[in-house]
Amino acid sequence: MFGKKTANGYSEEKDLQLLMQAMDGVIGGNYEDIDTSAFQNPAYGEKFNELMHAYKRSNNNFVMRLNQAMGSIGDNSYVKKTLDQVQSQTESIRDMENASRDMETSINNISEAMSHIRENTHDVIATADSSTENMNNSIQVVNESSEKIQAINEQVQEFQGKIDKIGEIVDVVKKVASQSNLLALNASIEAARAGEAGKGFAVVADQVRQLSGNTAESAEDIVKYVAELRTDIGELALSMNETTSKLAEGNEKVEQSLESIRQMNQQMNQIKDRVDNAFEDIDTQTDVTKDFTRQIESISKSYKELSDDCTEMGTHVYKIGRYIDTTRSDMVRGFAEITQQDWLDVFINDHFILMWRVYNNAVDFERLRKEQLNNPKTCKIGKWLAAQTNPQITGSAEFKEVIETHNNIHKYATLSWEAKDREDIQGAMDYFQQTYDAYYVYKKAVENLKKLLARLGETDKTNIVVFTN
Repeated sequence: MFGKKTANGYSEEKDLQLLMQAMDGVIGGNYEDIDTSAFQNPAYGEKFNELMHAYKRSNNNFVMRLNQAMGSIGDNSYVKKTLDQVQSQTESIRDMENASRDMETSINNISEAMSHIRENTHDVIATADSSTENMNNSIQVVNESSEKIQAINEQVQEFQGKIDKIGEIVDVVKKVASQSNLLALNASIEAARAGEAGKGFAVVADQVRQLSGNTAESAEDIVKYVAELRTDIGELALSMNETTSKLAEGNEKVEQSLESIRQMNQQMNQIKDRVDNAFEDIDTQTDVTKDFTRQIESISKSYKELSDDCTEMGTHVYKIGRYIDTTRSDMVRGFAEITQQDWLDVFINDHFILMWRVYNNAVDFERLRKEQLNNPKTCKIGKWLAAQTNPQITGSAEFKEVIETHNNIHKYATLSWEAKDREDIQGAMDYFQQTYDAYYVYKKAVENLKKLLARLGETDKTNIVVFTN
């Protein structure tokens, strides 16, 4: 039918070429409307556009099903919960591991201290035994000294008795001297009577008298010295008695000290036994603690493997989600002709996925570029908002709320990226949480905008049909 000329000279060949070019465009991926004014018969171009619109609308169900599926696939909350729980358990195990090491160190320190105590206790017992022996030797020496002093005291008493005997002898000497003096006097008288014949006897009598006087004087000196000696010996005897008494008291106190040392020695022996028992218990506890530490280290290693598995699983889920999301984005831009209500649903899911991509970036599932986050005007809803011209929409509180909440998502997402870029992982996670909270405020704002559009007549919405065999 093409290529024929009509009566008025019209040829369909040009329209055929235009249709072939449009089909080549579709084959090349261009699903935009063609310019119908270029056709000699615009009906051909219009029919082609109508066909393409029907084709796109037929894909709406598939696109929105993908959009709905991405709401589930892109939800990494279960991965986050798993990782958070693993991280929490890992931190707890790490704390237990550190605590077990600290306990092992403490027990080793206690063991070392107990070893010193045991050595010191043994030294104290040895010293106490030595002190006991020394005290016993001291008591023996004191007893011997007391006995010797007692013997000296007895000798002094005996010596005092001999002094008394000397006094008696001196008295006899004094009497002899007195009698000798009397005899000398009588002899002098008799010599005087005898005259010349008694002169020699008188000389002897005079010598006897002088001897008697000297003897008396010596006896007096002896009496004086004996009296002084008796006094000194009495004082010596008194001092020795006091010394003996003091030694006896000291000996008693030494005996008491010795008994105290014996009791202390018994107590130290008991302490030694307890220290030895404690030392054995500490040795046992040391072995138990080391075994516990090894078990904790093994558990820690297992949790590290579990954490790696969870990270790998999260990365795998992320990759699947990205493949499907790329397909969804491509189809929604070129393979479908979804309604305004559908678009707003897409915008909701776009930022749900964006929010979880911020999390993925923080935990190293993927590495975003800052440019993907810091310009809200370049994403699909940013362009859609900028393209709206209806004042009933652009002047509404709902529209302004969507702009504000949408900007907040991108603001916190960017802050999270910046924190991660400077290796502040906790800061990145804190800003992710703010991104998460901002998303749900944004979602509510978009739902409110959908209600406004419905009131303005934009009610069309793809009815998602799930085909079953």
